[in-house]
Amino acid sequence: MRKFFTATLSAAILFLSTTSYAAQSEIILPPPNMSDNLSVMNALNQRATSRNFVDEDLTAEQLSKILWAADGLNRPESGKRVIPTANGVYSVEVYAVTREGIYLYDPANHKLNLIAEGDFRSVTTTGQSFVGKAAVNLVFVETPDAWSTAKHIPPREAQISCANVTVGAMVQSVALAAQTEGLGNCVRGSINREEFAKVAKLSADKNILLAQSVGKCAAK
Repeated sequence: MRKFFTATLSAAILFLSTTSYAAQSEIILPPPNMSDNLSVMNALNQRATSRNFVDEDLTAEQLSKILWAADGLNRPESGKRVIPTANGVYSVEVYAVTREGIYLYDPANHKLNLIAEGDFRSVTTTGQSFVGKAAVNLVFVETPDAWSTAKHIPPREAQISCANVTVGAMVQSVALAAQTEGLGNCVRGSINREEFAKVAKLSADKNILLAQSVGKCAAK
């Protein structure tokens, strides 16, 4: 009995030392891996919507690749990013919702900053059960403040149209990056916008555009 107790206690200590769901105030992501065994054309050919997620976290490397594909810098010297924008104005922010909390992606420093601690994955939907199992749910939020320094500020309707083009590029970029890691993804318009705005502490002028679930999937 003593041996059993000792072995059980040791296993519990090992589990606690290697598994933690406590939110970090910031997550410094590793550089994205630029080497893949899958070509762009093959990734496009295999791209599909997935909903059979398993509740398992991504590796730091996988999370890095997904976020960089969404909105990362590919020309650091000029501050320009992977995705296209109108007039060089980056008006769409990327929120990453994991089991630990809600994070805002910082493209310039390739890191995540904690906004709210807790598992809010299911808040990013109006009832789709698979969303709560996806390792990360990205929420794309349009912010009009980004236009404040632009040389030419278009009407509000045009600003939103530009943001919609940008977010379309973002979700496809994420889908292809996910495919290179064998991950599933699902782009969603079904979002509990009022509740997410509250828990993510969004100002009233910000506009939630789309969400995208990304994670490991059960074998078919």
